[in-house]
Amino acid sequence: MHLDDFLLAAVILLAAAAIFVSLFKRLGLGSVLGFLAAGVLVGPSGLAITDKVAELRHFTELGVALFLFIIGLEMQPKKLWSMRRSVFGMGSLQVLLTGAVIAGYAMLFDNTWKVAVILGFGFALSSTAFVLQMLGERGEMATEHGKASFSVLLLQDMAIVPLLALVPVLADDPVMASEQPFWLEAIVVIGVIAAVLLIGRYLIPIALSRTAKNRNMEAFAMFAMLAALGAAFAMELVGVSMALGAFLMGMMLSASDFRHQIEASVEPYKGLMIGLFFISVGMSIDLGLLVDQWLWVAQGVAALIFLKVAALLVLGLIFGLGLGVALRTSFNLCQCGEFGFVLFGAAVAGGLLTDETFGFALMLVTVTMILTPLMAKAGDVLATRFAAKPAGAGADEAPGGALERHVVVAGYGRSGRIICMMLEKKDIPFVAYDHDPTRVALGKKQGHDVHYANMTDSQVLDGAGLSHATAVVVTLNDVHHVERVVSTVLNFYPSVAIYARARDFKTEDALLAKGVKRAVPEAAESSVQLGKAVLQNVGVSDTDLAVLLEDFRRDDYALIRLAVSA
Repeated sequence: MHLDDFLLAAVILLAAAAIFVSLFKRLGLGSVLGFLAAGVLVGPSGLAITDKVAELRHFTELGVALFLFIIGLEMQPKKLWSMRRSVFGMGSLQVLLTGAVIAGYAMLFDNTWKVAVILGFGFALSSTAFVLQMLGERGEMATEHGKASFSVLLLQDMAIVPLLALVPVLADDPVMASEQPFWLEAIVVIGVIAAVLLIGRYLIPIALSRTAKNRNMEAFAMFAMLAALGAAFAMELVGVSMALGAFLMGMMLSASDFRHQIEASVEPYKGLMIGLFFISVGMSIDLGLLVDQWLWVAQGVAALIFLKVAALLVLGLIFGLGLGVALRTSFNLCQCGEFGFVLFGAAVAGGLLTDETFGFALMLVTVTMILTPLMAKAGDVLATRFAAKPAGAGADEAPGGALERHVVVAGYGRSGRIICMMLEKKDIPFVAYDHDPTRVALGKKQGHDVHYANMTDSQVLDGAGLSHATAVVVTLNDVHHVERVVSTVLNFYPSVAIYARARDFKTEDALLAKGVKRAVPEAAESSVQLGKAVLQNVGVSDTDLAVLLEDFRRDDYALIRLAVSA
């Protein structure tokens, strides 16, 4: 594609995405449907800006990998271990039960048992990208049905490995057979997984620590992206889900002091790539086929959704989720997923599926994906009959996510440490951030909740829980950095009260003009405290001192301002 053609296609795609996403979010339908609608408009059935839809979709699956990387950053190993029953128990049974039920349904249409097995297991997989994006937008990742949905999706990402290995076993074409024995391939996969875990646990944190100490944020962001994409690439080489590799790397970095800044560095790329993935799915819609075979498509979609909901609902009740949570979980996962594209593509190459069957299967996968937000709303409506609201979030999410009416401290230097000590003495919950790893380590030693991050990033503010914080205290030394933090907080959370440290009256006035509730000029206050010490030493009574200090502090240090300006 010529550069001019590429730029024109990019402009059309971005314009369509911006318009449709804004419209659909305004209508309360979420951004996913907006991206899908944009994809239909610019795809082969619409403006046809490109015919390389399959290649685009495969490339944008990196967005799914980055999505799982960020999820992994919030999923420490001990937390994943606590979910083992739902991951390996309910998740494994979901794949087996749903796959068997759908395979039985597929055999009713004269498919051979081999074809039915591939179709059954392919359709049994749900969409990690769609479900997690939707749960994230709705703030439901930490709810009971959010955790249950994530557990099943994680197991499905693991299941793609044996399912792909099943294709050459079922295929009649010997070309599909692997040259290596299965046990050797399994050893290679285990070795790569171990390498990802070790690198994520030891090497990447060292690299991030050194770049952070040198204040080299560009290199920090590159190492963060390298960790995510490197793990995804390693897994892709051995035929494992890229998303699973990225998730494991994120999980290894979840215990790092840098995880919040890592998330802030990767989030913009994730947002762009996952949006392009949804657009590519919309571009996969063949409106001609949909119109010609609408009755068969409607029947197939209805059957798949019904069978998946029924299987998941039964499993949810067996595993003690409760009817309300089980309903929400089953309706969240009732669509087919992106790994269906991969599995069905391998089956076509192996001669198991014909091109016609493959095209129809992709149509069913895509349509069920598109229906995801609507089916989730339907699940909510049904679940409200049995549960007034989703079960509450756990207590170990993002640093500010478990806090209510807390104080966020930006900067853990001398002033920041004193503020944290004062808050601690009065049992007021707080979370602190600093971009100096040494200060973060010091805060950890002192038992304070301190994290490495740049508070000028909106993603860090989200993780700090500013939506339910009572105040932000900015104690940073650099005047320009203070102004950037204040501006960022006011842009995204204008209702939160901001208290800031100011170098002098000029800085104080500038911060107050921006919207800071209170700014304390260091020069004036330190002079007042020094004068107090001198007067105490010469015998001035505490009562007289209190009156005098109040006079000097009144009207924002009016007496001192007058003396300075004279």
